[in-house]
Amino acid sequence: MKFSIVANPKHPRIGKILTKVIGLVDDFELESDSAKIVGLTGIPMKDLSGDIVISLGGDGTLLYIFSKINIPVFAINCGGVGFLTEIEEATDLFPYIQEIIKGNYELEKLQRIDTYLNDLHIGTALNEVVLHSSKVARIQGFEISIDNSIVDSFRGDGVVISTPTGSTSYAMSLGSPILYPTMESHIIIPIAAYRIGARPLVIPSKYDITAKLTGNPEAVMVLDGQEEILVKLEDSIKLKKSKDPVSIVRFKDNFFDKVRTKLRL
Repeated sequence: MKFSIVANPKHPRIGKILTKVIGLVDDFELESDSAKIVGLTGIPMKDLSGDIVISLGGDGTLLYIFSKINIPVFAINCGGVGFLTEIEEATDLFPYIQEIIKGNYELEKLQRIDTYLNDLHIGTALNEVVLHSSKVARIQGFEISIDNSIVDSFRGDGVVISTPTGSTSYAMSLGSPILYPTMESHIIIPIAAYRIGARPLVIPSKYDITAKLTGNPEAVMVLDGQEEILVKLEDSIKLKKSKDPVSIVRFKDNFFDKVRTKLRL
């Protein structure tokens, strides 16, 4: 089995962690920026060809990998919370690597959201798509439709359209319910809506979502916390369940343990 290794170069101890992981695998390749950490030559992210990607970082590193390639990822937490990751870097990694080589693991498939601006596909989000007013403390109007039927219209700071995976991220901080990661659902969550009745709405992911601005001339749209995309009043924004889910290596179902230890305590 061939491993591709991607490390977050901003982590203060990443060189030591990366060196340890390299010593545990025989057939591997390094992503270009990761290779620089240990003075080796690497491969651009888009050209990685391993059977499994080993991610060394936090949830942000994992999201970045999936924004560039769609290869199953074994995520080792070297960051903060690391809710999406499978194990902590302080764990004895050797048995886990050996189990992967033997094929003794499961792949948890996570749905994503395809995003279209004026019918042009602009990206795919694993966590969420955020529409937000373009200026701080300036209220904006939003209209949300599901399969061409208006379900909500409000003024506020913005709106989040989240996957179940994203329900433990930005959506959670806005009062969203936490969904099991493989549920076939999306969540629509208003941000600081100027209306008491504006509440998160959970819908089946088979439904397409359309959003448009009804207030100020422009807003910004952000996919998984990446770069801002300018959206104008006349623009059409459509969101659909992606046909290309991503896969994370799991050894057991520890979702509820993570909710308890990483989010509740």
